[in-house]
Amino acid sequence: MYSNNKPEVEPARAVSATQLGAVPPTYGSSIGSRRTDVPPLMLPPGPGEGAIIGDSQPVAILRRAIRYVGRWSSTPRRRRIHAFVLLYIKHGRGELTVNNAPISIAGNQLLLLTPGMHVIERADALADWEVHYIAFKLMRPVREEGGWALAPFESSHFPRGGAMSVTDMHSIERLIERLHEGGNDADGMFRWKRQLALSELLYTILSEQKAQRSPYSAPEAVRRCAAYIDRHYKDNIRMDELASWCGLHPSTFTRHFKAAMGMLPSDYLIHARIEAAKTILPGGGPLREVARQVGFCDEYYFSRMFKKVAGVSPSVYIRTAGERSQGKERNGRILKPVNVAVTYVDEVDHLIALGLLPAAVPADHQPDRQETVIPYLKPYIAHLPHIGCELSIDMERLRKLAPELIIVGRFMKSWGVNGFADIAPTHYYSWEVDWRNVHRQLSAMLGREARAEQNIAQFDRLVRSARDRMYAACASKTFLFLESTREGVRVSPYMSNGGWLLYQQLGLTPASIVSVNGWEHYVTPEEAAAIPADYLFVGQRSGAADVHRGLLEEPGMRRLGPRLIELPRYPWGKGGPIAYSMGVRMILALFAKFHK
Repeated sequence: MYSNNKPEVEPARAVSATQLGAVPPTYGSSIGSRRTDVPPLMLPPGPGEGAIIGDSQPVAILRRAIRYVGRWSSTPRRRRIHAFVLLYIKHGRGELTVNNAPISIAGNQLLLLTPGMHVIERADALADWEVHYIAFKLMRPVREEGGWALAPFESSHFPRGGAMSVTDMHSIERLIERLHEGGNDADGMFRWKRQLALSELLYTILSEQKAQRSPYSAPEAVRRCAAYIDRHYKDNIRMDELASWCGLHPSTFTRHFKAAMGMLPSDYLIHARIEAAKTILPGGGPLREVARQVGFCDEYYFSRMFKKVAGVSPSVYIRTAGERSQGKERNGRILKPVNVAVTYVDEVDHLIALGLLPAAVPADHQPDRQETVIPYLKPYIAHLPHIGCELSIDMERLRKLAPELIIVGRFMKSWGVNGFADIAPTHYYSWEVDWRNVHRQLSAMLGREARAEQNIAQFDRLVRSARDRMYAACASKTFLFLESTREGVRVSPYMSNGGWLLYQQLGLTPASIVSVNGWEHYVTPEEAAAIPADYLFVGQRSGAADVHRGLLEEPGMRRLGPRLIELPRYPWGKGGPIAYSMGVRMILALFAKFHK
């Protein structure tokens, strides 16, 4: 699994293994002109930890970087570690026992081994492996008479801890690749480049470990910062102070913030101020006074940011306020007709949320596979031409409708649905479970970026409010989401639509059986009833009526009583902003019912 040669390395200790994404996210420079009439940032005190590795920071010296690809012997092997070693197992299947602690290997795992550790390897005979083995020395600079010298690094100063979750595995892989780049080892500049890559790699891993030892996880702390911004947007908020409170480097804080909230922290603050300004502008007095009330000292900078976020200048916004309130609406939304055809349910959701009414829309499947108008969007689209479902798009009808643009998910190509470009210009987008990323893709193409950011900020506020209301009662509970599909009853993973909303957004704790991306994890109704979880949510996909009926009729499931919660297919399981917002409100209603 790693080099058979004895590595030439020095002391340490601490093991950690992580599976990519195995821990679902949970809550957790001045912008504009600086104000001097407000108090400094009043967040709770930070965790107050000392340096990660003691008083004398180490110098990492790379000894070897090896990549192994292929099969590995299934014969168990015992090793004693004589080096500091980073072991990144990108692909593989088996088990490692480190100091008598078994670690199941399933890929995308990072281990930090230190001198003195005892390791037993057991590889699956049929598994293909890709392993990166990086051995290095750690030395510490010490002052001696006449200058500085490097002395052996005390392993007791090295961080010890259990599992270590690295959220940005792409950055880890990129830095590891830099260690494998070709070059002349005799070239001092090349060796220096690799040393820098190793130092950055260790810093990225260990700084995240430090953040995880704080009272809040990094994503939790970030969300608390977002809630702070929502309440104190008028104040002089400094992003470096927020990062320091989270125990994160500013760049790491920015990365976590964008992952959790969908935008940079500086943009989030500006959006919060602009949304507040919208409620003040009609009748709010001079522009400079409105700007001051929401945290801007410069009315010209405020006007520029307002137009960037809202799409119009403050003066135009004020002038059209009456027109907007009297404009023609469809079911509470002002929709602009566009000659655009969409081919998947989620795309209809996205366009309506952006204030656009497409010219042609797909149908959807009922549980018995019959086609139907998308029920939760029916008030908006019942009168529109329908062009069939997913694998049965009516291309001839679509051609007769003569759209100016067709929007298609790239996944349609893998389903074998092609020929759209022969009818009209076609925009292919990349579908993601995080609807916010898709929303930004489509809004950029349709010129609705400002509306998209408003939708995202509104959803984020809804999620934070739901988490705050549910936390006290749900923090100690575990949850499971089961989906009835044509193939059987599936344990929905983190990365499904339902899993993303329940575990990653609402912060509900998943049952131990839930995996990151295990789309093929099926259970029988009897097994489902025996899974340890405080609450079981169940839903169904199209064509799964018989499977779903069998699941609900299982005696063990019936005995669960109020712990079993059946979720309606609409809007649950759909992937647009309207559906997800309805899903959050639905869970809140259930929460209120069970925890009065």
